[in-house]
Amino acid sequence: MSRDVQQGGKKIVMNLQSRLDQRVWQAVQTSYEARNFTGAILDAIYFLGDLIRQKTGLSSDGTALVGQAFGGKDPKLKVNKLQSESDWNVQNGMEQMLRGLYQCIRNPRSHEKHTDTSEDADAIILFANLLVKIIDLSKSPFTKEDFLKRVFDPDFVEKDRYAELLVKEIPPKRKMDVFIDVYRQKDSSNENKLVYFFRALVKALSKDDLTSARDVVSNDLKNTENTETLRLVLKLLPADWWSHYDETARLRSENKLIQSVNDGRYLTHNGRCPSGALGTWATNVIQHFVLKQDLASVLMSRIGSADRTAQDYALHFFFIYLPELLSEPTPRLKACVIKSLDTGDVRFYNAVGAVLSDCPTKWKVAFQEAYDKFEEKEQVQESDDGAPF
Repeated sequence: MSRDVQQGGKKIVMNLQSRLDQRVWQAVQTSYEARNFTGAILDAIYFLGDLIRQKTGLSSDGTALVGQAFGGKDPKLKVNKLQSESDWNVQNGMEQMLRGLYQCIRNPRSHEKHTDTSEDADAIILFANLLVKIIDLSKSPFTKEDFLKRVFDPDFVEKDRYAELLVKEIPPKRKMDVFIDVYRQKDSSNENKLVYFFRALVKALSKDDLTSARDVVSNDLKNTENTETLRLVLKLLPADWWSHYDETARLRSENKLIQSVNDGRYLTHNGRCPSGALGTWATNVIQHFVLKQDLASVLMSRIGSADRTAQDYALHFFFIYLPELLSEPTPRLKACVIKSLDTGDVRFYNAVGAVLSDCPTKWKVAFQEAYDKFEEKEQVQESDDGAPF
């Protein structure tokens, strides 16, 4: 927008738009072109505040925001290297200029009726524009790129306290960005370290950020064909998130887990799962399962299988969780377990013992007597291929 100005007897054209950062012009344009010059001044100062909040993650306003961003011994925004007295004088001067802008310019116009001329608006908006340039060049102690290097650092300390200290360094408004970036790179790092980081970060997320984070995971689970993604979600993120994911994502994921359980085999002599490893991660969220009946049915089939490795898989990983799936043992399960106890199968004795230590009354009634009468007897074992040896 141009306007004519008389200066030294000469007519000159002053184009405010051409002298402003485009972002500043966009902020003030509507008010300025409507000749609401006081509104345009306020718009410029509001833009300044938003820019400071964006760069620092702070949520305050006015002189409090300025002090938190530019003041103190370790400012969140540094206008230079702060290595000399002169550097600190410039830093302090920037803080004072911004404080003055709020106290002398913004506050009176926000709280009292004020009429500004176009000359007033031009001068103040151009001054605000200068401050924007300085803020753009200022350095923030937090940069996401540098921070992510520390998250994926091979020397990341696997301690809750270390993770909590790292998370404290993230500005509040940047926590969700960090969550998304770390989540997207979850398969490129030591997952045991990420367990600590996600545990600390999740505690620090706001209510709205928690919802957004769960939406990100839900969309991933609804679309991914990579079973490793599902495994990492189950390992790295809180179990109680499962009930907050989109139901389509949960059903799709639970179906994958159940299919894996249906193929599950466990070799007791070396502690390996030749199949069904993914399914074992269902135990992390089993209490939040939608398809509890389907999982219970598959597990009972494995427990009753003639394949010893299939039985061992269900007994070793899942038997203790069966009371989460069934309010009481089904007749089929009860008959299978009691028969195995009567024949002296110590595998079933150990599995039932773990359940009886803390289970509903109906489970105790079903198995306590057979468990108490148990006497271990040598069993005919089978090799990995199912043939006796």
